Amino acid sequence: MKTVFCNISDYLRKLFMLAVPYFLVELLAFFTLYPDSGYSLAFGACWALLLAAVSLFLPRLAGRVFFGVTYYFILLWTLAQIGYHSIFTRMLWLSEMFYAGEGADYLSDVLGAFPLLWWLGGILLLTAGGLLIWKFPKGQWRFRSRLAYLVVAVAVTVFLTFLPEIVFLRDLNVWGTRSEYAQSSSYRATYTTMYDAKNVYNICGVYQLTARDIWVHQLYPLTPAYRQALQAQTEEISTYFAKRNAKQENGMTGVFAGKNVVMVLMESMDDWMITPEDTPTLYRLMEEGISFTDFYTPGYGTARTINSEFCVNTGIYLPTTGDYVFDYVTNDFSQSIASQMAANGYTSEVFHYNTPDFYSRGVFEPAMGYGSYNCYADYETDKDKLYDDCLLFDIPEISEKFFREGQTFNTIITRSAHLSYKYNEVLSHYALKQYPEYRGKYGSEEENCARVKAKLVDDMFARLLQELEQRNQLDNTVIIAVTDHYTYGYKNMEELYALSGTDNKLQLEKTPCFVWSAEKPAMKVDKTLNTSDFLPTMLNLLGIDSPYSYLGQDAFAPDYKGYALFPDGSWICDGIVCQVDAGGKATILQNENNLDVTSAYIDEMAALSREYIRISNLLLTANYYQKVW
Repeated sequence: MKTVFCNISDYLRKLFMLAVPYFLVELLAFFTLYPDSGYSLAFGACWALLLAAVSLFLPRLAGRVFFGVTYYFILLWTLAQIGYHSIFTRMLWLSEMFYAGEGADYLSDVLGAFPLLWWLGGILLLTAGGLLIWKFPKGQWRFRSRLAYLVVAVAVTVFLTFLPEIVFLRDLNVWGTRSEYAQSSSYRATYTTMYDAKNVYNICGVYQLTARDIWVHQLYPLTPAYRQALQAQTEEISTYFAKRNAKQENGMTGVFAGKNVVMVLMESMDDWMITPEDTPTLYRLMEEGISFTDFYTPGYGTARTINSEFCVNTGIYLPTTGDYVFDYVTNDFSQSIASQMAANGYTSEVFHYNTPDFYSRGVFEPAMGYGSYNCYADYETDKDKLYDDCLLFDIPEISEKFFREGQTFNTIITRSAHLSYKYNEVLSHYALKQYPEYRGKYGSEEENCARVKAKLVDDMFARLLQELEQRNQLDNTVIIAVTDHYTYGYKNMEELYALSGTDNKLQLEKTPCFVWSAEKPAMKVDKTLNTSDFLPTMLNLLGIDSPYSYLGQDAFAPDYKGYALFPDGSWICDGIVCQVDAGGKATILQNENNLDVTSAYIDEMAALSREYIRISNLLLTANYYQKVW
């Protein structure tokens, strides 16, 4: 009996010796990501026991390797999640790590924003893992001991299978007799639909989130069942569009028909950065043109710039499932703005400073209907000159292509306003050399840098107008400008909220969007709009009758009330700002018009958000525009 007791004690000692560091990873996430409940710790404890039991079940060398690989994978992945969340308040899917290279240049600018616990916990857990690999438990790996660890692994696996159902009982406790909204916004729905990584983490923790991510997003799409589901998804999309009223002409249809088009994707140009003093050209264009005053650029996917760029061009957001946008390069994008312009006699080109492999633009821009992607760096080796967006007009080969003959559609992607906002950052340094008076001009280093960078963007617009006028093309050109995202690289959030004139995160996402022509008309459009509305709205203004249905809608359609829907289910509509948590609980952050916000209204908006996000994802996975037109 004493021998048996000693054996059991030894088994437990070894099991917990390995399980504790696994669990500490979940605990680190818990104290830095702040989940809504303690369910994540229950899942984390189960996974810790399971992985420890498997490590001990295997022969010692194999067990040591298994422990090292799984422990450091989940630890490094958790540290990446915590770091990303500290900047963007959202979490990643594994496939979104494909974008990591695009953000590598700015890593040093954001490391300072990571919480202290990230640094301390990371160092301690990295060290602990190394020590345990070195001191991996020794012993006689007899059949009896391995059987004991196998029993533990099987028992924990069975419990993990039923644990989600136990968690879902929370839905009944909260909702009682649940409405359709409650059913679609419950813990169960959040867990199964996998639209938002942070919301799923809130329910089940980092281990279960990662396991679900691997299965749902990596393995299941390889199965025959997934392929069979694509046909059903296409029918679902068609049903979604069929519920809408048929497109009709309105008072703004074709007001810019036949004009050449210059579309400018303004990197990081927030609304508060546009003022008569700092950006007089932009301010004038917005006053004289059509200004969309309540336009939002929600952050779907991970990479904020390519998310908005992709949506502006195609009408589709990046997948909330975390798929890399390059996975869809073979899709049919006949519905895109460039493809539709080409179908109406335009030639389309893209112009930017960065190399074609950045965001795979050299491949993806032609896939979306552009003739080619034109990189300034192919013609200019002086890096200082590449900091200036006006370089577009100084390189003869590029300028000649921009001002080519015939009806033209040109897209410019600016660079100047990109993060970070400190004096020693390269873009800020360059801008301050042009306008040294901005050093110390405003209340903080960040504001000074942001505003001087915005001035460089303004210089590009001023130069564009000058070049168009010199070529007698100003009266025959319409300029369309839209921002990719707010200044998320701003570290002083209290100051950023004050500059943006809001006290909630959702309204930080409001960014400039306007259309200008020498023939005007000057007007303010106060309807709440989002990035997916951009494409159908611009096609309507240009008088292009696209045969396709779009996720977004024309801003001037009288039956479209306008809204901004966010990937976590939050929304803005009718002057109401509503934050939705992982369990579907809606919190009204603002009610500008003092409307009676009934539960029925909240139910309606929640159902709309869920369906909208699902359809956006399905448009890509089902390659909808190839299959139904």
